[in-house]
Amino acid sequence: MTTLSWTEWRTLPLSHPVAEKTLAEQLDGGQSFRWEKDKDGDWIGPLGNSIVGLRCAKNNLEWRTCFSAVCKEDFLSSYFDAQGRQAMLVDHLPWRSDPVLHRALKNFPGLRILKHDPHETLIGFLCSSNKRILQIRQMVANLANQLGEPIAGSINQLPSWSVLAQATDAELKACALGYRANFIRNTARVLESQPDWVGEFQKLSTPDLIEKLQTLPGVGPKVAACVALFGFQRLESFPVDTWIVQALSSAYGLNYKRPVDFETFGRIHFGSAAGLAQQYLFASARAGQLLPSA
Repeated sequence: MTTLSWTEWRTLPLSHPVAEKTLAEQLDGGQSFRWEKDKDGDWIGPLGNSIVGLRCAKNNLEWRTCFSAVCKEDFLSSYFDAQGRQAMLVDHLPWRSDPVLHRALKNFPGLRILKHDPHETLIGFLCSSNKRILQIRQMVANLANQLGEPIAGSINQLPSWSVLAQATDAELKACALGYRANFIRNTARVLESQPDWVGEFQKLSTPDLIEKLQTLPGVGPKVAACVALFGFQRLESFPVDTWIVQALSSAYGLNYKRPVDFETFGRIHFGSAAGLAQQYLFASARAGQLLPSA
């Protein structure tokens, strides 16, 4: 990575501290696919037109920004929910009567849904079909490196829908997307003519948003639920993937055959912050730290 010129480290005031393990899960656990660790163990990632560095120090979250691609503290505070709105929602989850969820909350204290850009979120999850997080990260990086505009150093933005719609087969092949290239190109052709698609989608109720997202090429129920949760902050959205099926089957004793039934259980059992519960269960399942069923 090209050497960048940075501001001094400063503390980001948060209503609740974020442990190093939790920070790593938020940045590299499947919410976002653009954060990377540098040789010093600090996290570096693009946020819009800015570049940010993050680290945990003395129970605080510290940050700095690149001089040539400055991030404002207010933007980063919103990204991390510094005011603690989600902490209040977590407290209303049924952890007092649900030992599995209680354990998951303790495993990753302070875990939050970050305020991701919908455009980047949709691209990331269009790349996610049958792929692990590391592979998704590589495809997203390839798209930025091959087709994106520079931000600073060697870090690029993700390409616009217009650029993706006009990308050649050779350009997309160079990004190692496989069959997902058609998903991205065809979705780009739909959205390039809707410059305010984010605003239009944001006006929809969550069920209508998820339904609308599924009209896009390559977007099925899981991808739509993920984009609604991470890209549009619909915390009631409950994505179901293999980790969640495993978690609900083993820890809750559910034996459903259809993903939609696991989703229905999640939305009913966990309520309006089901997406937050999903992230705690997802992280704990991947770490092998969920309670077994009784």
